[in-house]
Amino acid sequence: MTDIFDQPRYRIKAVSQKTSILPVTIRAWERRYQVLTPNREVNSYRLYSDHDIEILKWLKSQVDSGISISQAANEITKNPHVIEIIHTIPEAAKPAPTLKPMPVEILRRELFERLVKSNETDASQIFEQAAASISLLDLFEKVINPTLVTIGDEWYNGRILVATEHFASNFLRAKLMTIFQRLPTRHGSKHILIGGAPEEMHELGVLMLAILLRHEGFQVEYLGPDLPLDDLASYAAQEKADMVILSASTLDAARELRSFKAKLDPQKTPPLYGFGGGAFIYSPQLIDETPGIYLGKTLGASVEGAAFHLQRSKGSKPA
Repeated sequence: MTDIFDQPRYRIKAVSQKTSILPVTIRAWERRYQVLTPNREVNSYRLYSDHDIEILKWLKSQVDSGISISQAANEITKNPHVIEIIHTIPEAAKPAPTLKPMPVEILRRELFERLVKSNETDASQIFEQAAASISLLDLFEKVINPTLVTIGDEWYNGRILVATEHFASNFLRAKLMTIFQRLPTRHGSKHILIGGAPEEMHELGVLMLAILLRHEGFQVEYLGPDLPLDDLASYAAQEKADMVILSASTLDAARELRSFKAKLDPQKTPPLYGFGGGAFIYSPQLIDETPGIYLGKTLGASVEGAAFHLQRSKGSKPA
């Protein structure tokens, strides 16, 4: 290893961008498993090296393959040279990427054009290229969400038919469910139930959140839209869930969520309750009117918020 490779140089935000691991997860792995020893600047900001980044990438690859983070951390503690071995492989021997990365603006435009033409084959190719070349969070926040907004605007202004909008939504839901079902279920990690509020029929946003949370190592059950609250509260008790998350995009759906925490609190060990969705962005006063944890305006903020509160909660199983 060279001195440059071990030189502290990156703050945690840059490390998160390079590894596609959320800062809250990096800090948790550092604290629990002592796999990293970042330096501190005078202002106490963490500084990480290229070596630290490679450790994180290796850990993430193990977790993505179904190995628990505790097992992966134990392996790298016992065999720290695994990272050095990776870097002794000649560049020519390393597998080349199969797809050339494309700017997200192009991916977004190409996906939109295929969807409004109901071209399933080409839309699948663009979707797979996007999924292979950018992080899940970027795929969702920079490609899929803006595409959905544009399609909604086009339908609202009468430039595309409602059947076209339904085709696009169903196409993307099928792709997202495939991603969700391919991720490991992580039995034994913190258990999250997630879905839509009563009368909430828009589910792509909350499904993307479910994927990101499962990708972060949580045991996530996606329950779909329009969930009856009494039944959900009973199910949360039965499953001994650590957290329940509900989404609402309309005012009526958001108002239904005001009573849910009161249904959870009488349980012997009540789960945390988080909420979010477009309704709380358009009408921020609803946040203060809804008991529970508001997770944030974006998918990234929601994942960080859920992870932060789960890690602080007592009696929860480790991720």
